[in-house]
Amino acid sequence: MESKRQARKPLDDATNRVNQTPARTEAKKPVRWDKASLEQYLDVVGLKGSARKRVFNYYTGNMPPAPRTSTTGPTLESAGTQPANTTKASTTSNAKAAKAATGASSSRKRKAETSLSLEDEIAAYKRNLDDIVDPDSFDDEIMPNCTTVRGRINKLFDGGIMTKAEFCRATGCNSNSLSNFLKAKGPMGGCNSSVYANGWRWLRQREAAGLKMPDVKKRQLQEAKAAGAGASGSKSSITTAASLPDISGIHLNGEEADSVSVYDTCDEIRKKINAHLKTPGLTQAQFCRDLYAQLNAPTIKSIQSKQLADFRAGKGSRTGAKSTVFYTAYVYFEKLRIAQGKPKSKHRETMEEIWMSRGGFDRDMDHRTYCITSSDKGMYWDQYGLSITYPL
Repeated sequence: MESKRQARKPLDDATNRVNQTPARTEAKKPVRWDKASLEQYLDVVGLKGSARKRVFNYYTGNMPPAPRTSTTGPTLESAGTQPANTTKASTTSNAKAAKAATGASSSRKRKAETSLSLEDEIAAYKRNLDDIVDPDSFDDEIMPNCTTVRGRINKLFDGGIMTKAEFCRATGCNSNSLSNFLKAKGPMGGCNSSVYANGWRWLRQREAAGLKMPDVKKRQLQEAKAAGAGASGSKSSITTAASLPDISGIHLNGEEADSVSVYDTCDEIRKKINAHLKTPGLTQAQFCRDLYAQLNAPTIKSIQSKQLADFRAGKGSRTGAKSTVFYTAYVYFEKLRIAQGKPKSKHRETMEEIWMSRGGFDRDMDHRTYCITSSDKGMYWDQYGLSITYPL
């Protein structure tokens, strides 16, 4: 026991050793800049006026040093300076100077970003980035679920950033695989599709390169406002949500009982919806409210965005014919056509010739309706919603 105590004897003086005063270290003096280099740096960050003068005086030795301030942008401290402690007044002045430098730099960056036209921004987003970011570098990352990827791909198409053909060429997928993946439902629907993996890699490439998906509606709305402000009272050619005509005073036959005769197919209404949703400033939520307003004897509380999405995802002249979205969208676009004074399309005139004697397009039959034919014949719906039989 005695030998163990002697072995631990050096710990008896631990308190004294802990309480020893650490050696003093002299504060580093700030690195001085030569005037030419400093002038060049201040030109780069865009610092001007009194803030430029204060920063210049400080870093050329004409001003007492100040504590180092923490900023998020490009400051002179990041170039290797180490200011020491000083008075409160000098701290405030240099903090303001650093903030001014940061603000000027970020302002220049924002101006540079917004100087690109919408077309150039879209072209930059769509370009091949394989020479910058290797798409195989994301193989070890956890992929988001199919619903998330599907939503981002649909956003590309809805915004007019890419066509489906362009997306297929960019990702190496075929149109059938893309259509099947977009029709799939749920977070795991389409998880085995090549569109899921290739599409996510393509989108992830742009994230890694620091490219954000262009907000087409927002940019178009900004351009419309700018065009309207600079037009000196003349009307802008760009249609926005605020410039859409009021259709509340327009009445259609059969509207009171929600039985307006329809002369458009589901596919045609889908085209109109997709084009209408590109209107700057128009949201899907607002469009759903506009559709619900066309019902005079509603049997539902509202039209949800999911109902709109389900209808838009369909394909076929009768796919979605029983949907409330189909009927209300037809009424809405017919009123909008009348308010804008536009003529009927060729498709609309053909539909009237076919369906006028039948009281309009039959909304009691959709893609889920079973039809009985003879064993030697098959049946399909043509582009006008008519049932066509053919020999097997």
